[in-house]
Amino acid sequence: MLEQEMITVVLYIPSLRCGGCLKRVVAALQTLPGLEVVSTALPSKTVTLRYARGRCQPEQIADVVRACGHAPTELKEAADRTEEEQRQRAANSER
Repeated sequence: MLEQEMITVVLYIPSLRCGGCLKRVVAALQTLPGLEVVSTALPSKTVTLRYARGRCQPEQIADVVRACGHAPTELKEAADRTEEEQRQRAANSER
């Protein structure tokens, strides 16, 4: 069975103002199939996510955040983290 490609992205949500808002958004995001919340940072108003390409789409992520009353303005791939994960996977497969 082929492993699905996992994409790591950083979601910027400028309207996040409190921990309650952040918890509500995280809980909603966790309902999406193939998506994992990696980290959150209220001071920078960001949520770092990993999702399986093909199981979850960026527009679905944005729709869930909008349904919580927030407007995400940026969803960018965390290229450096993705490269590190690929190196780790390669190292693990050699063992």
